[in-house]
Amino acid sequence: MSDAAVPRVSAAQAPPGPLLLAFSGGLDSSLLLHLLVEAGLGPRLRALHVNHQLQARSADWAVFCRTRAEALGVPFEEVRVNVPADVNLEAGARAARYQALSEQAAGAAVITAHHRDDQAETVLLNLLRGAGVQGLAAMSEHSSLDGLRLWRPLLAFGRAQLEREARRRGLEWVEDPSNTDISLRRNRLRHEILPRLATTWPGAPAILARTAGVMADAATLLDERAAEDARGLAAERDRLPLGGLAALSRERRDNVLRWWLDQAGAPPPSLAVTGQIHALLRAPSDREARVSWGGRTLRRYRGDLYLLRDRDLQPLSRPLDWRDGHQPPDSGLWRLLPGEGAVTVWVPPGDVQLRPFAGGERVHRHGQHQQVSELWRVAGVPPWRRRQWPLLYQDDELVSVPMIGVADGVDRHRCRPWHLRW
Repeated sequence: MSDAAVPRVSAAQAPPGPLLLAFSGGLDSSLLLHLLVEAGLGPRLRALHVNHQLQARSADWAVFCRTRAEALGVPFEEVRVNVPADVNLEAGARAARYQALSEQAAGAAVITAHHRDDQAETVLLNLLRGAGVQGLAAMSEHSSLDGLRLWRPLLAFGRAQLEREARRRGLEWVEDPSNTDISLRRNRLRHEILPRLATTWPGAPAILARTAGVMADAATLLDERAAEDARGLAAERDRLPLGGLAALSRERRDNVLRWWLDQAGAPPPSLAVTGQIHALLRAPSDREARVSWGGRTLRRYRGDLYLLRDRDLQPLSRPLDWRDGHQPPDSGLWRLLPGEGAVTVWVPPGDVQLRPFAGGERVHRHGQHQQVSELWRVAGVPPWRRRQWPLLYQDDELVSVPMIGVADGVDRHRCRPWHLRW
């Protein structure tokens, strides 16, 4: 887009439903607030100011933002966050900000004022981190982050265009002194490196932003290829068969693994973690084969790769009483839903108690006392699931085992089918 173009926002490009503007009070978000209202999006809009409490004038900026939003008839909210002292300031502030936006969104799409120069900075930063195609694609106008919908309507415009339009309108905005602190990597790129590039390559930010668009197209193709390979492997959200994976080329194997982790909501693994994952795939056996990072764990079991959240590894810790005719108890690990499913639990009439699996339990089936652990092993239940699934007791007798069935003497025709969902 020409640098002479006047910044505008199109309501036709807005996501459906309510909208939440990340409103810092700076030049970019101040102009964006006006553009959104002028586009007729005011009735759907709220403005949220995340106060990081890192500057002496933080409270004044919050008051400024409230005044500007309410003058345009836009509901305003302020959220105060604390950035831990023991983390990188840029990363910590960003994490706290997006956490606040996620908590306050309540289903709304979040609007940010990122522009073309921000895009160029992101491309360079990711390039210097050794990012691949996905990292060099940087930001897109519409995206999602951990389930949070994001809209960036100003990506086509440069910082100079936005400032020119804001001054033409006579707008006021907040100047955060931390934006000029060149000890921060992004600020050094913004104030020192990109201007030097532009002296030799005029329009460098626009060129870098164009590169992001090309990389985004390439990333889409890679994702489509990965989705096809995942379907061919019969992959599930938390399970990836390793047999078919080994038959793929290294490039396709890495691509489908990256896509599968992303689809499951896992944070991108670092280079070191990626090396551990490759070692996990080559491990001679499943025993103790695992890799953990960012609240996720990869484990192998019987030729499959499982992606687990931290809570997936927590055992059921106490018995739960289930009164006849009442809703099932909440374990915090899984839910019991009516009807048959992948893990069906047959529930006999009357009160039952759901007890944790401890090991050594036996159930009387087909005239024999059979070990529950062996029944589950034969059925292919992974060890971590066995510690989570409940065993059903009546009058201190084991009467029903998830995925296996009921004990001798229990009339299954009188039982109600429920299934575990986690």
